[in-house]
Amino acid sequence: MAGPSCAHHVPSGPVAESAMVEGSTESAGPSNASANLPSNPPFIRSGHLNAPGFSEHRIYWEEYGTLTGEPVMVLHGGPGSGSHSSLARFFNPQRYRVILFDQRGCGKSTPSASDDPTAALTDNTTQHLIDDISALRHELNITGKMHVFGGSWGSTLALAYAIAHPVTVQTLILRGVFLCRRADVDYFFQGNAAEFAADPLAMPVPGAYLDFPTAWRHFLDAIPPEDRGDVVKSLASVFAMPARTDMERERLAKAASACVAWEGSASRLNRNESGRSQPNQKYALTSARILVHYMVNGGFLGGDGESNRDNNYILDHAPRLNTVPVYVVHGRYDRVCHLYQAEALVRALRDAGNRAVDYSITTAGHSGFERETDTRLRTIMNDLPQMTRSDCVA
Repeated sequence: MAGPSCAHHVPSGPVAESAMVEGSTESAGPSNASANLPSNPPFIRSGHLNAPGFSEHRIYWEEYGTLTGEPVMVLHGGPGSGSHSSLARFFNPQRYRVILFDQRGCGKSTPSASDDPTAALTDNTTQHLIDDISALRHELNITGKMHVFGGSWGSTLALAYAIAHPVTVQTLILRGVFLCRRADVDYFFQGNAAEFAADPLAMPVPGAYLDFPTAWRHFLDAIPPEDRGDVVKSLASVFAMPARTDMERERLAKAASACVAWEGSASRLNRNESGRSQPNQKYALTSARILVHYMVNGGFLGGDGESNRDNNYILDHAPRLNTVPVYVVHGRYDRVCHLYQAEALVRALRDAGNRAVDYSITTAGHSGFERETDTRLRTIMNDLPQMTRSDCVA
């Protein structure tokens, strides 16, 4: 059943570079869509938003569904993966107005991290992304509340946005929760890397490496043994500078491809970790550069620099979300973002007094497109209480 008419959300004037055409456009990220998923909701239009302030960034966005529907801001993962039209498939097109956008430096947003890392990573922090969401709300005349939907890094950004602007959030829907603490990053990227050269089967700490030993070995092959004491810091130094020589370009491409391949190998419950298919080089470079830029700075949650890697920002600010209904869906076998992160978030929200937390554990890995997770997300969106007219306006 369709939601209440929110016709006042329809922009009253021309929207920047709007493309009012039928069909579908796709951002630069790779398709994760399963052949079993239904087709996307109707594509409405797309455009570019000039980022707030004195910034070179231009943010690419798309809309799907119906302009008079309940707005849903969809936040992609990575950071740096870019959005994709397949993310619109979770939403009933008669009920929802679905907004996708490419975060700074990736997808069809410019400048691209695949070209000039200095320009793409300048003014590229979580606070800048939060400001972009606010600016996009203004650009699209969303004056009231909206649902905020995010998976993996998208869940991190959704939580950070809701902490900053809780009164604009009708519902938070989070998949594959990522809290971006040092322990969360090290679980996936550090593991036994420091000990690997001496003993590939060393088990100093828990980590994703325990479940994907072949893929882990392929990943570490791209990192010199002397640089494995702090994998994220080492990768940050590789990705931060433009490559000027053939040797530097080869090292850069190898490291970027290894990052993306490692994440891909660990993202699904049913995955052949011995596969050596190479990701698109431009996409790999974009995604890896932005990903590591955020990881080495603790996701810019409350600050920047290496000391911020020890942040506990989201859990510390859980009381800010007391009035926001939160739906959490997490795969029991997620080895990119361990289930303990969802457990910690749910406990923090409930301990802070939030009585509107719905928590589902699915028989799945990290991907939102695995069957049980996909089904649960669709069910949540179909069963959400419908927004009232008072929610639709400020």
